[in-house]
Amino acid sequence: MEAERKTAIHAVTSFVIVLVVLIASAGAAMFFVINKRVAAEADRERTLPTVEVIPVALIDHPVEIRTQGVIESRRETTLAAEVAGRVVEISPNLKRGAVVGEDERLIQIEPSDYRSALARAEAAAAEARLALAQEEARVEQARADWEKLGRGAGSPLVLREPQREFAQATIDSALAEVERARRDVDRTEIRAPFEAGVREATVEVGAVVSPGQPIASLFSSTDLEIRLALPLEDFGFLLREPDGTPAGSIILTGTIGGDPYEWPAEPDRIDREIDRRTLSGHLIARVVPQPESAFPLPPVGLFVEARVEGTLLMNVTEVPRRALIEGNRTLVVDAENRLHFRELDIVRSTRDTAIVRTGLAAGERVVLTRITAPVSGMEVTVDGDATTAETALSPH
Repeated sequence: MEAERKTAIHAVTSFVIVLVVLIASAGAAMFFVINKRVAAEADRERTLPTVEVIPVALIDHPVEIRTQGVIESRRETTLAAEVAGRVVEISPNLKRGAVVGEDERLIQIEPSDYRSALARAEAAAAEARLALAQEEARVEQARADWEKLGRGAGSPLVLREPQREFAQATIDSALAEVERARRDVDRTEIRAPFEAGVREATVEVGAVVSPGQPIASLFSSTDLEIRLALPLEDFGFLLREPDGTPAGSIILTGTIGGDPYEWPAEPDRIDREIDRRTLSGHLIARVVPQPESAFPLPPVGLFVEARVEGTLLMNVTEVPRRALIEGNRTLVVDAENRLHFRELDIVRSTRDTAIVRTGLAAGERVVLTRITAPVSGMEVTVDGDATTAETALSPH
């Protein structure tokens, strides 16, 4: 019985202890709930993206087309022998890189045989003149005899008309042969057709040449031109005269010995055929000499840069290419510093800028800064703007 009484007392004691703990825990929990601390609301700054802008201004934009090309001679020729023979004399200037004057004798072919042929032709012509004079005398005599003895009109054969015509044809042929022989004598001398540089010489004294054999290649070093390749879209910006011929100024820039030189050029003509490989056209310009320059004319074959004057685009806007989005769109900032998209009509693009005809109004601010995922109406901070929007706050 004593053991049962102790077990019952221990059970009651444990129950009381557990109950007290539960009541104490519940009271403590209610105390903390009733007396909890209220956290103060904290404000967090919302940072706006900062953008760089430029104002829009309407301008008159003079188009300048940039291209390049190689200086070429306007006059080039290959001299060839017209008669056969041995070369007996050659000009000391007939060598690669030298300059020959206009009508300078470059090559002398042995003329003896051709002079002999000319003398024979002149003798034959003199004999033909004699034969014609004798035949004309016979014609006069035949006509007189017929008038005395004949009746009616005499036949051409009796009056020796065919014989006289034959004598006349003989002298015409003889005179033509004299001219041919004289030309052959003249052709033994080969002269420069114009002042030129020598690109190549292929004969020397003692060589035997034949008709048609090339002997020298010449080019003019004073009459120069350049063929400038232009993209097809640039053709619409070329200055033209009322008759369609190209106009405007051209400046050529080349480097010689590490120093830059400039030469003006004048538009001459437009190649009527498009290059099918590059889909570009060509403007040919004539180089204008600069007597005061160390190089009055650029050397033939020099590679040069060219600036071609184009038309004047009226009331357009010029914006940097980095302001463009997706080719022909841009962002502008309104008076409340909010973004808006603009569709642009771009009439011409250069390496650094785009010329815009429509899509922007004077005074608008174009965004230059790249923004990740821009949204129309997004608020921004304008870099350097005195009226920058105030920092917005939002609860945490």
